[in-house]
Amino acid sequence: MAIFVLIPLLPLLASLILMLGGRRWGEKSHRIGTPAIGFSFVLSVAAFIEVLRNGPFTLSLYRLFQSGSLTIDLTLFVDQLTVLLLLLVTGVSGVVHVYSSRYMIGESRYNRFFAVISLFTFSMILLVMSGNLLMLLISWEVMGICSYLLISHAAERPSACGAATKAFLVNAVADVGFGLGVILAFSTFGTLDISQILEQAPAMAKDTVNVLAWVGLDLQIQSVTLISLLLFTGAMGKSAQIPFHVWLPFAMEAPTPVSALIHAATMVNAGPFLLVRLSPLIVLSPVAMTFIAVIGAATAVFAGIVSLTQSDIKKILAYSTISQIGFMVMACGLGAFAVAIFHLLAHGCYKAFFFLSTGNALRSVEPGHGHGGYESYDSEGMGGLYGGALLLALLPPLALFSGSYEYLWEVTGIASASVGFKIIGLITVFVAAQYLFKGVTSLFVHGPKTYWPSSGQDSLEAQSFRPQFLNGSILIGIFLATIFACGLLTLFWSWFANFLAPALNFPGVAVGKGAVEDGFPFWLVVSLGVAVTGWGYAYSTQIRSQHQVSRAKRKNNRLYVLFWNKGYFDEIYDAYLVAPTIRLAHWLWRIIDIKVIDHFIHFIATSSVYFARWLWRIVDILWLERKVGQVVEQVNAVGQFLAKKESGTIQHQILVMLFWLVAMTGLLYILI
Repeated sequence: MAIFVLIPLLPLLASLILMLGGRRWGEKSHRIGTPAIGFSFVLSVAAFIEVLRNGPFTLSLYRLFQSGSLTIDLTLFVDQLTVLLLLLVTGVSGVVHVYSSRYMIGESRYNRFFAVISLFTFSMILLVMSGNLLMLLISWEVMGICSYLLISHAAERPSACGAATKAFLVNAVADVGFGLGVILAFSTFGTLDISQILEQAPAMAKDTVNVLAWVGLDLQIQSVTLISLLLFTGAMGKSAQIPFHVWLPFAMEAPTPVSALIHAATMVNAGPFLLVRLSPLIVLSPVAMTFIAVIGAATAVFAGIVSLTQSDIKKILAYSTISQIGFMVMACGLGAFAVAIFHLLAHGCYKAFFFLSTGNALRSVEPGHGHGGYESYDSEGMGGLYGGALLLALLPPLALFSGSYEYLWEVTGIASASVGFKIIGLITVFVAAQYLFKGVTSLFVHGPKTYWPSSGQDSLEAQSFRPQFLNGSILIGIFLATIFACGLLTLFWSWFANFLAPALNFPGVAVGKGAVEDGFPFWLVVSLGVAVTGWGYAYSTQIRSQHQVSRAKRKNNRLYVLFWNKGYFDEIYDAYLVAPTIRLAHWLWRIIDIKVIDHFIHFIATSSVYFARWLWRIVDILWLERKVGQVVEQVNAVGQFLAKKESGTIQHQILVMLFWLVAMTGLLYILI
């Protein structure tokens, strides 16, 4: 078991070696970071197998801190939830390291880049393995610092520095709530150990705290509610939920591998992980659950619409990430924690691929590299295409409402999760039907337009190439492949729910239940009807007159502008938060710094000079010099007296020497 300590330790050691080695590693830095992450991934696979065979285990390292009743043990907790996140974090980070070894060639900060992303990976690994809230908080903050360093990698660009500062400040504000939640958790449960907190949570469900005691008022709130809301505040910042979402689009100033790491494996995934890890505590507060669901739903809808209005591919991916994380948070608010983790893992894998392939995609559409554009034409057999689109639109209902996907929602046994599944499932079926209809018609009705340098009949014939013979075979192939994929997913969803259920501390439901209904399949029929309705709506939109479409667009123009400007969140923050803060800081500088602090320091300096001058006049001139003069006169008188005595004798010389020695000692004493 002790070998699994190397999972977080290897990236940390790689980071320290690269930091201490300085620039001597140069462009060989990846030879340190990449193997370290690779071995961590191998050990994560071994940890997954260990948990699969023998269940969760705890690694107690040493006692980190003890003061009174507060005891902090450095422990690593590995359960089903932990190993799933470890596979994602180490796997994606390993791919990013390999990708970066070529992508970052020529960068002056090559060594620094690999040192920081190794530390970034370590902080996320430690976060998912933390056995207490203090370790989780420390790794939470280290991850925020690493994100600042990575986003500002190109420090010569003011935009990168501004984006890094924005990300750091937004997360710092949200982390204030997270820190308060950790303090309140210790005050309530007397411990920061996560397992002990979750064990005590049901017994403390009715415990209250007066949140206005500091102003002499009485406002009692359930402790579990306040703790959940405060911890969720930190999750809102890291996972870019409204209103803390504004930092993530600007994080695109970081190099592409960093974007893949932030969006897919670290940072934004910290919020859903925290909610799932503390799910037995959060479900005790209906208020917190409702708030989490509302924030997640609002973020998912808002960011999803904004992503549709953007033209920059990186901004599209950024708001797509915000939207997907919003869906995960909403699933947690509904009690579908297993769905949130499944969504998190799937999203992490494909979003990492999207970001790492963005550069190639952009290059492929540059002039002279790729092909683009579509040309409308009149085709035959449109009825067959519309029928094929309808056939494909019926697949999502079969996958969602006749398989085991609903089983993931019912693992916790919370009624709101079942209701949420039906609502979200029906919305998904309706939207998917429209996308499938438009996708089929766009692919087969509009042929690819190929650009040729020459002109004439050959060019026109080349532009009119359309693979009509593929229409029927591709539709049948897509249908059969989707049926096969649905069958595999049905088996996987059941296994996934059973594997994750113990980590959620919920008993779960029996396999085979869920969307498979006894008797009449009511919800399957309803979902098929919704799919047909979505297909019909898309069909009616396709054949609607251009005048009606234009008029509808004019009515929605204001909404389009609103979402194109991302809801004006940045402008509102700049106008009502940033600008007033800067003006306040400038006012404080002029009033406090110049008129108060500077004047006070000037007064102290002037007063010190005047006091030193007074000391010189009083002590030095009036007292010290007078005393020295008196001593000199007395010494002179004694010397003259001794001079009158007989000289030449040894006794006389010794007496004179002792006298002058005593006289000089006394004089030095006075001067000192």
